Amino acid sequence: MTRRLLTSFVLAAVTAGTLAACGSNSSAGDDPADAASAQKGSIDVENCADPDAATRKITGTLKVGWSAATSGPLADAVGNVIEGMEARFAVENAAGGVGGVKLAVVVKDDAFNPERARTNVGELIEKEKVDVLDTFGSGQLDAMSDAQNDACVPLLFGQASVPAYRDATKFPWTTEYLPSADVEMKAVVEGLKKKYPQGAKVALAANQTESGQGYANGFKNAIEGTNFTIAKEAPLTDPNTAASALKASGAPILVDAGVTTDCLALTQAIGRVGWKPETVIQPSNCADGATLYAPAGAAADGQQIMRWLKDPADAAFADDPAVKDYLQKVAANGADSPTNTYTLNGWAIADLMIDVFKSAAKAKDGLSRLSIMEAARTQDYQPPMFIDGIKFTMTQEKSLGIQAFQPFTWHADQKRFLASGDVLNAA
Repeated sequence: MTRRLLTSFVLAAVTAGTLAACGSNSSAGDDPADAASAQKGSIDVENCADPDAATRKITGTLKVGWSAATSGPLADAVGNVIEGMEARFAVENAAGGVGGVKLAVVVKDDAFNPERARTNVGELIEKEKVDVLDTFGSGQLDAMSDAQNDACVPLLFGQASVPAYRDATKFPWTTEYLPSADVEMKAVVEGLKKKYPQGAKVALAANQTESGQGYANGFKNAIEGTNFTIAKEAPLTDPNTAASALKASGAPILVDAGVTTDCLALTQAIGRVGWKPETVIQPSNCADGATLYAPAGAAADGQQIMRWLKDPADAAFADDPAVKDYLQKVAANGADSPTNTYTLNGWAIADLMIDVFKSAAKAKDGLSRLSIMEAARTQDYQPPMFIDGIKFTMTQEKSLGIQAFQPFTWHADQKRFLASGDVLNAA
């Protein structure tokens, strides 16, 4: 079954012509030469629901539409991401925008429900007339991607890590910000090999959402051909039950294949059952020390994570020029929690978008959905807030994104992460 058959909600509107006009932020130029010219590029617009909308020049305001959980347990994290993005856009707008085009964020709540995200994408495209989309969560990305690709609206730097969407030949209008679960877990296993050269048993805690299963499968793929074995896998539906079951496995290593809300909950659960594994690996999406590690006290001590962003709360980066600049500007532009890792994520995503938009604006036919997507497909950029030596790299065929990490370890007594190794290139 094709994507077009799966996305009747959006396509019905397309058939009715509601996508024919890209919105008040786009020019009215309907020159068919634009579409013909675009088809000569790396991304074919011939099968777009509305090829003219894909190639029409964007003027006035460029809208980025988010479907994200602004209610429920993830609301705080999502709110900080949006604040960080809005602050970075405010800085760019104050400097004149992208070739005079101002940047705006439009947010619709999906309560971390994929079905609501599916509805949101239709409304963002049809009613809000957004030029670019973004989302938070692998399930949300899965629900949105068919309609979004059929409509040829770029979805840039989605907060997801599903390997399937790295294939640009199948999802040419979609990119992800979070590193591929396969790539991240490959780096994790390389680190484990150094500590356990003979291999070891692993206890795997897995969230049952698509995001969690992506991490779990990524870890299983990464240990193939090694001496690491999974002694016990338990779902994170109830962290306390999972902790008890995993403790009984006797495994020295605990890997959390979870989402943001799991990291603190699982740490507190293993503390309650009196289990202190030799090594605990948390996913990179659980990066904020103040909210996800410090509240667990000694139970979180020694937990490890792979990172790519400079931590603005870490004294090790206190004299970094990029960190100083970030802290001054993000606070001056409305962000309530400048040192929060999710605020920083939003800022970094916006920085990546702005780099794409500026490149797209230099295209022969100017800033459009098509030129934005083509610029995103060839991006090779190191944002100032990325750790030195870590870049965001794309190709026409593969959405590579983040391919390198630096391992960090949480020190409960100091309430901070400290680097525990050099940058690892998982490519």
